Amino acid sequence: MAPRRRSNTGFIGVRLRPAGHFAAEITAGGTRVWLGTFYTKEAAARAYDVAAWRFGRPRHEMNFPEVRSLTEAQSLSTEPLLRSQGEARRYRSGQRRIDTTEADEQFMAQWRRDHPGAVEAERAFWKEKQTYRRERRAGKRQRRAEYEAEYAKGEASTWGENDERWLWNLSSTASEDTPSEDEDFDF
Repeated sequence: MAPRRRSNTGFIGVRLRPAGHFAAEITAGGTRVWLGTFYTKEAAARAYDVAAWRFGRPRHEMNFPEVRSLTEAQSLSTEPLLRSQGEARRYRSGQRRIDTTEADEQFMAQWRRDHPGAVEAERAFWKEKQTYRRERRAGKRQRRAEYEAEYAKGEASTWGENDERWLWNLSSTASEDTPSEDEDFDF
């Protein structure tokens, strides 16, 4: 997986707020988790790295890949700037989400170790589904290419089987059969 794009602050998961402070956020389980507001972008980036370590993200997705452990990352990070009770509630809520997501990921890792057969069955299912989709797409591409080749030779038409233009075209053998402009005939 390619590393996430760094924002205009130069750090992953950090953005500049209008007041001049820096907000840190991380996506966990499809949900964006707010990590806090910080005075400096480096402090916000370190908060992001602590959360990334807790989620077991690879080091290439972190802002400071030279940090070797969660303990080291936690020792380098600072507490967020909490200016109101609302921000404090939001911070606590984010911390609960991080704890829940971390526990979920640990549980799933343990489950995968305990049930290798189920993991293999799931992989086989997705591989079979991927193969089916590829074959279906290849069939569509082949049918499309055949149709385009027939059309280029003049053997195929863009008109459907039940198109009224076929009847008009086949029945018009003389010019008097051709509808005039005043006749009400829809193509």
